[in-house]
Amino acid sequence: MWTVLLVEDEAFVREAIREIVAWEKHGFCIAGEAGNGREALEMILELKPDVVIADIVMPGMDGIELLKETRKAGIRSRFIMLTAMSHFDYARDALQYGAFNYLLKLSLNDDLLLENLSRIKGELFEELRGAGEALYPYYHRTWSGIRGIGASAQEDQTRTAAGKFHHLGLDIFAVLSGAVPADVVQAGIRQEEYLLVQSFYEGGQTTFFCWGFQRKEDQTNWDNLIPPVGRALSSRLECLAQDWRRALNQLNGEWYGREAKPLQEQQELPPIAELEAELIRCFEERNVSKCAETATLMWQSMKASAFSHMEVKTQAAHLLHLLAMLVGRKPEDLEVIDSAISHDSLLDHVLLMIREHIRRFKEENVNFTDHPEVNRVIRYLLEHYKENIKVADLARLVAINVDYLSTVFGKKTGQTPIAYLQNIRIEQAKRLLLHSKLNVEEIAYETGFADDAYFIKIFKRMVGQTPSAFRRENNF
Repeated sequence: MWTVLLVEDEAFVREAIREIVAWEKHGFCIAGEAGNGREALEMILELKPDVVIADIVMPGMDGIELLKETRKAGIRSRFIMLTAMSHFDYARDALQYGAFNYLLKLSLNDDLLLENLSRIKGELFEELRGAGEALYPYYHRTWSGIRGIGASAQEDQTRTAAGKFHHLGLDIFAVLSGAVPADVVQAGIRQEEYLLVQSFYEGGQTTFFCWGFQRKEDQTNWDNLIPPVGRALSSRLECLAQDWRRALNQLNGEWYGREAKPLQEQQELPPIAELEAELIRCFEERNVSKCAETATLMWQSMKASAFSHMEVKTQAAHLLHLLAMLVGRKPEDLEVIDSAISHDSLLDHVLLMIREHIRRFKEENVNFTDHPEVNRVIRYLLEHYKENIKVADLARLVAINVDYLSTVFGKKTGQTPIAYLQNIRIEQAKRLLLHSKLNVEEIAYETGFADDAYFIKIFKRMVGQTPSAFRRENNF
């Protein structure tokens, strides 16, 4: 409710004003009463009422002096001055010093008072909306702090704006909205219950700051009225950061899926840092399947450790940044990561990027030809070099004769398909020797050789030294 202070030295006049209007029905409440100007000034400094209805002529401090002192204190309460027929000069002075209006006591009625209060209410709403716009820099800085990416020290108008919200309650609702902002309907917010509803979209979620008068008692069963959202009810501006974080953390159930097993049923998993190091090693080996296995374990570990969805997104952004650097590519736009709306969908995206990075890396180190069937064979060899591949299999893949494939492949690449395959295997073996702790026998298996003796023979013939010598010489 908008607050009203009655200031009148005659008690029966105050009582008449109290009774003339159904205050709460029209969004106002009588916050206090004073019998003289000095008493009223003390109450104004403490209560900062939205409206002051004051008699102009009072003993001690009159209404005009009260208005002056209120403005000196920086308080913008709207003053409706009451005057008698013979006090028009005082009324003009009151308007000069910023009174909203003056009303004649003898002609005062409910319609006249309500008309003035309605106009005041319109002005208060406009001021509140303007002050709300000044809060957005504060929202942005608070968000940066929550994300752990630092906050600007730049001054804004938050302190000034906060004065407009000191007597208002704040309900915070957060929704996982993905690539586009949510609206109040999607969040299930009844906008008519609030004075001001502001939306803030960042990081794949939309937060609604819903400002309204403090409720005496809130019996609403929100769970039955709105879709899954994070919420912090009956907050205040000074508690915004902690309550916003609490609302965001309540989205974790939606992020992980409400059918997820309780944490105590999860298997014990290695620490995230250890899994990340293993994933980087597998990535350097260009081992797609092991990368997928390790990334999946990372996601399971974050879930078991109750990471918030924001922490998971931060970890994903960090991981993809590292992988992009390893292949000399530009880091991915964070908006793609932020738009994920579930734990599993973000994992799918990370796995897709891993496969794409490795595919591009392999292809960038290959000279493709102008023959589409030959290029298709090359791509197949790059992806399936671990398998027992025969020329007949490759011919079936591109639906041409074996002899013709061997001939055209040789003309376009200068090698037979099997020799080309051996080159791929040896290059992969070199990476494993340099970037892994696998022994020679394990590397032979990982690169598609039937046994380590044959692997050593081919490696020495093509590289000029044994795998062990190659490893030692390159200071593994």
